[in-house]
Amino acid sequence: MPRFIRTKNVNEHAVKTKVKRGDEVVVLAGKEKGRRGKVVSVDSKTMKCIVEGLNEYKKHVKSQPGGQPGGIITIAMPIHLSNVMVIDKTTGKPTRVGRRWVNDRWLRYAKVSDQLIDSE
Repeated sequence: MPRFIRTKNVNEHAVKTKVKRGDEVVVLAGKEKGRRGKVVSVDSKTMKCIVEGLNEYKKHVKSQPGGQPGGIITIAMPIHLSNVMVIDKTTGKPTRVGRRWVNDRWLRYAKVSDQLIDSE
């Protein structure tokens, strides 16, 4: 019999992220450092987010036999969540995010101003 039995966690990839879709964020590292943008999508499995207008690259596409023309298209690449920080709405500065139990549910709050980010 093994020393321990490994149980499979059902919510193995259900990680609570501190960044949500629609948040205004600032990029902390990389070629887009210091730029601000709005979060379009968040992937909790890979811990990455896509920010509108940032970290885009140009892809050269060949024309397809079905009649689609070729050309150069821009594709938004994801940024790791550790490289972005939420901007506080009241102060306009980057802030760390905490969680607080309010009215029987968890809400995010900005640690700089101690104000709620999520609406009640």
